[in-house]
Amino acid sequence: MKLLRAFAVIFACLYLGKGLVQLTGLPIPGAIVGLLLLFVLLSSGLLAGSWPAPAASLLMRHMTLLFIPAGVGLINYLDLLSRHAAVLLGTTLISTWLVIALVGWLHQAMEKRHGR
Repeated sequence: MKLLRAFAVIFACLYLGKGLVQLTGLPIPGAIVGLLLLFVLLSSGLLAGSWPAPAASLLMRHMTLLFIPAGVGLINYLDLLSRHAAVLLGTTLISTWLVIALVGWLHQAMEKRHGR
């Protein structure tokens, strides 16, 4: 019963997010809005963390299986990916290095702030 309740909470947030996107016309995917809604509910304490936990742990255990359809779908676009391989590789490398630099800079700033 706890697993059913956990999935109900997750799906409720998902469909509320999709509904908000439909009503407001936000240029953000409904799943992202639903995820933010779930985060706000958990952070504010309006929703106990133990409620979505069983479904979340089940999904995390089998997350690698969820990437198979997306990976197989990429096969349909191999010609497009190969034409733009240099741009994709370049943006991936640049964005990765930017994230690493930003995280390092934030870590150093926080260490200085807390006097460590």
